Amino acid sequence: MNEKIIKRLPAAVNILSFGMLFVYFVYMLVVYKDFPEQIGIHYGDDNEFDVYASKWLAFFPFMAGFGLAIVFTIGSFAVNKAKRISKKLSEEDNVFVRKTVLIAFDAMKLFWAVFYTIWAHCVIHQTRIFTFGIPVRVFQGLPLFIIPWAFMAIDSKVRLKKSKRFIIIGEIILTVFMIIGAIIGTKLRK
Repeated sequence: MNEKIIKRLPAAVNILSFGMLFVYFVYMLVVYKDFPEQIGIHYGDDNEFDVYASKWLAFFPFMAGFGLAIVFTIGSFAVNKAKRISKKLSEEDNVFVRKTVLIAFDAMKLFWAVFYTIWAHCVIHQTRIFTFGIPVRVFQGLPLFIIPWAFMAIDSKVRLKKSKRFIIIGEIILTVFMIIGAIIGTKLRK
């Protein structure tokens, strides 16, 4: 990846993540007075409301969205401040590991910001949650794929110098098993 893009990525992700949540938070404050006392606040497996509660709980998507965005921002800050990820890694591998972890954190931060912004929009308008046709519980599990993929990328980069055999095949098999596991998990819930 281009070095300029890598350096600008965290700032762009922060602006997008916190910006989306903030804009919808302000919008929520403007329309809050028009809410009925009881509103839908939580979604079931069919992406329809399954919990109705007091209107002040409509702020939950913002608490969760800002909370996760802050957690991933602190994680990124900690990774940036670490002098070395590991003494066993070369300087080149150390930089690669740092960039990969930062990109994974940014991807998860952006995913959760978008998810909770969509949730906030749907709570404000009292509509079915939009998750691209995927049940909401499965959709929420998608960022969990980012972590193993980041570890696979790091593992490949570090171990490919020593042995190129079977690493790529093993990673493809792991990814296939993760996808099969997600599909089976979805089928078992029904």
